[in-house]
Amino acid sequence: MGAGATPHLNSIRQCRPLLGTYVEIHITADEDDSAILDRSLAAFDEIGRIQKLMSFHDPDSELTRLNQTAHLAAVEISHDLWRVLAFSQELYRASGGIFDPTIAPELVRRGLLPDHGNPAHVISSWDGVVLTETSIRFAGPLKIDLGGIAKGYAVDRALSAIGEAVDATVNAGGDLAMTRWQGRDVEIRTPGSGGRDTFTMPMENRSLATSAAYFLADQHAIIDPRDRSPFAGKQSASVFAQSCMVADALTKIALLMPDPSEVLQNFDASGFIIGLEGAMKRL
Repeated sequence: MGAGATPHLNSIRQCRPLLGTYVEIHITADEDDSAILDRSLAAFDEIGRIQKLMSFHDPDSELTRLNQTAHLAAVEISHDLWRVLAFSQELYRASGGIFDPTIAPELVRRGLLPDHGNPAHVISSWDGVVLTETSIRFAGPLKIDLGGIAKGYAVDRALSAIGEAVDATVNAGGDLAMTRWQGRDVEIRTPGSGGRDTFTMPMENRSLATSAAYFLADQHAIIDPRDRSPFAGKQSASVFAQSCMVADALTKIALLMPDPSEVLQNFDASGFIIGLEGAMKRL
């Protein structure tokens, strides 16, 4: 491009059903159609790869395999799965057990996750998990569901596949990440409005995740590991963080902990609660 030439911005927006939701990717760059399309396809390929590794619903996923066999012997795991499990372990300890992916049997019992005929569950918390740098072993039969945290990680990987040289947004049903987030606004659904009312907020970091039990009406996928009861609150929790994986996981902490501010600060995150009437509470 010659001196003083005006950049010609080009855009692409694509949407696909992945991760149990619809994933939308929007890219704007000074590139031709082919180059931008290649970036979008690379991002969707990366999301599909992560889904294949970490889906509880897929009977052939790496996660399903370890749920079926890790109580018998240590199972070698991929680096991607290790990263998500390692962060899950870190957050389990930081939250005093409030974030615990071994709550999966309760979700299976409630019909929110499929039963693949895995061994009967006997271990009740992450304390039964032994994670090394390359493998995982269960002290006894248990089930792990990575759910939202894996979705957040997939969004992170998709944005990485697109690259930092372009203006890109990846939106996966409540998990959002942008390469150029400064000065951008986002709209968050107001609880109880059926999606009609939204709350506008400026982006405070690269990633944003929102969780709320109202998305599932009478079926609550947010379970409190302390007593295995479903979260019955009608509010939503939104968290900004550098990583979408971190943001998504911390929304569960924000909903279940009376005061999650210290945990959020420990992970350089910020957040807020929105109530039924649209009132916002900073965390």
